[in-house]
Amino acid sequence: MNRDAGLHCRVSRKMLIKFRDSPAHVNFNLANLTALNTYFAAHGESLQDKPIFEKRGVLDVIASSPQVVFLLGSKPRLAERRDDISRWDNRALAELLTVVSRFSPHSEYLIEDVIWRWPVTAQSLADDRFHVALNDDQASVISIGSPLASLSSEIMLAEMFGVEAFTTPHFGPQLSLLPFYFVWRPQVARRFRSAFALTWRELLPMDRHLALLVRDGRTSCFFCGKRRFLVPAKENSWAVPGIIAAQRRPAGNVWLVLAGLAGPATFAAADLVKRITAELPWQEGTASEVLWIPIKAKVKVDPANKVGGDVRRVCSVGFVGSSMTYPPK
Repeated sequence: MNRDAGLHCRVSRKMLIKFRDSPAHVNFNLANLTALNTYFAAHGESLQDKPIFEKRGVLDVIASSPQVVFLLGSKPRLAERRDDISRWDNRALAELLTVVSRFSPHSEYLIEDVIWRWPVTAQSLADDRFHVALNDDQASVISIGSPLASLSSEIMLAEMFGVEAFTTPHFGPQLSLLPFYFVWRPQVARRFRSAFALTWRELLPMDRHLALLVRDGRTSCFFCGKRRFLVPAKENSWAVPGIIAAQRRPAGNVWLVLAGLAGPATFAAADLVKRITAELPWQEGTASEVLWIPIKAKVKVDPANKVGGDVRRVCSVGFVGSSMTYPPK
């Protein structure tokens, strides 16, 4: 085709085979690209209509936004005029900021704390400062922490998965409405309600034994499809689960939620999100499907910690299966 077009450029069969089998070792020059364009243009796929580099992975797309906003849940201490933020959330922030700023040092990075209180509704939080970021289609937003840790995660997940925030889930016998549910011990969750969380009362019809373990504060749990992960309260090591969920919004900016059943899993999600290479397909003016993936962190009591406080240490992190989309294809 290039010869017929009078062009002195070509792509050899050997190069095509190499590109198929070991693309990392192929070098293209302008003549090669011109030759490929001749072929693709004849089939309606001219290279002038295609970007040379497409953004892959969640953080790569986030870094292309002019502004990136990190949302961290905080608990107010009114007498001292201060807000407390989890050390695991702070570590997650440091991990993310290091990676995202490397992708795009020219973006503006902001941090907003999300003041925790209860009871709340999505409407009652509409005047909180973090809503400015959620309403800004030029800003990509990363909410760090589960809905129990950060109210912004509940609002973002509810919008992404199409449910009402801060409500008790309504589901059939197989938990078919949403792909995952957190189950916190009542001593931790107290009266908090989330569209993504079950209490021991909702568990009773499905598994009475597990429901009573949760009620008595002996375990927390995480449902992921048909799988369940138990995290006993009185142990020295745990496998703590969580999820990563991302969506491109109608304007192309990204919402990302990193939600662990407990703080160490949220930190694990921040470490693992940089390994996601799956794309976020998007059509301008329409929100994309939700890309989500379950994760877990192996956590142990740190014997070197003689001071006290949070003595948990993350030993390893990993994905639980491959990335999925919601609604499922």
